[in-house]
Amino acid sequence: MPVSGVHVRTSVNVTSRAMVYTANEIVRIFYETISDVGLDVTELATIQPVVENGLRTWLSMRKLEAAYLEIFDPKSSTVRCRADLNIVYASEGDERHRTDIDRVKSVTSSLGSYAGCSYRVIVSLADGAPDVQGWQTTTLGSVQHLARRDVGDVIDTAAVQTRMFMWS
Repeated sequence: MPVSGVHVRTSVNVTSRAMVYTANEIVRIFYETISDVGLDVTELATIQPVVENGLRTWLSMRKLEAAYLEIFDPKSSTVRCRADLNIVYASEGDERHRTDIDRVKSVTSSLGSYAGCSYRVIVSLADGAPDVQGWQTTTLGSVQHLARRDVGDVIDTAAVQTRMFMWS
């Protein structure tokens, strides 16, 4: 006797795992970037539950468009560098979970030191995205004075692909 609904359940699990994996890997990339530019990761560790909750919520609802790590001079508010992780939602395919951390590190390790700088995590959301506790409305700092580098695809799952750009 065939069992109905098995494919749907598997599909939901694949999508769910892809969303959690992507949120975790975005945070991992931010940790790598912060560490590679000589900054203390303690602040990110402190807000990590809030960051992950927002990312997972908006990814699961397909409302997250991009996640940004902005490193700035706290005295002038000038952005010194920024990592952009642009999200593309895909039709589900074979389950896969890949992060090209070597590609990320090849760029972040060459950025140099940003000692004395601060950082913040920012997201851009599609219309209709729900509010998530701990997040507030803000705007990105200007990067017009920086050069943009296409790092390429860095996170690949069955439901989400993430392309990274670095401004420095």
